[in-house]
Amino acid sequence: MPRSDKKTKQEILETATRLFAEKGLENVNVEDVVKELGVTRGAFYHYFKSREELISGVMYKSFNDNNPFVLANRQKELNALEKLRFVFKLDLTPRLDMSDSLRAEMKKLSDSPVVFKNEMLTQVNVVAPYVEKLLIEGNTDGSISVKYPKQTAQVISMLIASWLSPFTFQVSYNEYSDKVSFLEQLGQVLGVPFMDKEMKELLDEIGKHEFEIE
Repeated sequence: MPRSDKKTKQEILETATRLFAEKGLENVNVEDVVKELGVTRGAFYHYFKSREELISGVMYKSFNDNNPFVLANRQKELNALEKLRFVFKLDLTPRLDMSDSLRAEMKKLSDSPVVFKNEMLTQVNVVAPYVEKLLIEGNTDGSISVKYPKQTAQVISMLIASWLSPFTFQVSYNEYSDKVSFLEQLGQVLGVPFMDKEMKELLDEIGKHEFEIE
């Protein structure tokens, strides 16, 4: 492999992340990334099979670089349930500022089996373990009462990330609102009432941006 191709996977991810931030996700392709790095397409495909796989990698890196659970754990005055609410609100709020072009790109990506699978795996293998730790902490501090923390964490993570997402499921605003109410009830039944008034208002505002009001 030529010397110029000896770029690590991390360098490719860092370059793609910067280009996405500068130009927008929808305006960056594989050729832009390899040109910026000065490598061949073959070198790129040594690490990533497709643009969709690269985007999944960037999303995973972004989560690790800006891990909301780390920030939540620094809020020493909060109990476990309050930390969980803090994380969800921090993660959801940026969706209010998403451009129409980025929404269209995210919808296109959601149709990719690679992106969908990677998103599910990320929720189960990366996000859910953090949620599980908070559920266990909540069982200890009394703010939560969950019998199956691991399974509860996985269900909550996947439902909020994908089931409520307009990129995965195109429904009416009314049906979306019913989903939000169902999640509120589900959390109460599971012993983790994560959806307070502020979070419900945030989800409602997101719904007005992303779903068609009948």
